[in-house]
Amino acid sequence: MSTTLTDTQYHVKEFSLSVAPGRPREGTEALVSLLMIDVLPPETERLAFRRFDAADLEPMYSYQSREDYAQYAWRGPRTREECERALAENTGMRPWSRDGDHVRFAVSPRGSRELVGEIVLTLTDAAAAQVEIGWVVHPDHAGRGIASEAARAAIEFAFAELGAHRVCASLDALNVSSARVCERIGMRLEATLRESHHQLGEWRDELVYAVLAAEV
Repeated sequence: MSTTLTDTQYHVKEFSLSVAPGRPREGTEALVSLLMIDVLPPETERLAFRRFDAADLEPMYSYQSREDYAQYAWRGPRTREECERALAENTGMRPWSRDGDHVRFAVSPRGSRELVGEIVLTLTDAAAAQVEIGWVVHPDHAGRGIASEAARAAIEFAFAELGAHRVCASLDALNVSSARVCERIGMRLEATLRESHHQLGEWRDELVYAVLAAEV
């Protein structure tokens, strides 16, 4: 998932959360069972993760429909109907065992239900325990370090609870804010893919950041 408007508004390709069966456990079945339960990353100093509900539609649509959001989101602005579908898909438990499985968490201030952002984890390669992370921060809450705090907690959660071996983030090279977030939370730049995607009428480069479980 690609999203981060400013300090933390968008970042990475728009995947939904997904994590791969990672470090050896009791076997694949045990891991799949774990990932099907309604797990959430733990609270941070300022933030809490939760499932989406109907009350999140308007705040989600308010930023997902923005042109400045979409310029880094690897797609056009979302319609209200698309936001409704995204909410419906991410209100309950999600599968987490096959390539492409994903989970999207709402991010709120601790003690509040206000939607200030989103975290998405995508299981890009289940056999190799590869997970991609993406984030969005509502423009009204940009510049407060929310993306860094939420992304760091989600990465630790992917390693500790979802068995990920490697977590990566793919973002538009013009998305400077998200690149700074990646660097701030200890991800390293692994690759620059020249003119890898066509966005808003021009060919754009892609940056790939990553971190291994052993490095956290």
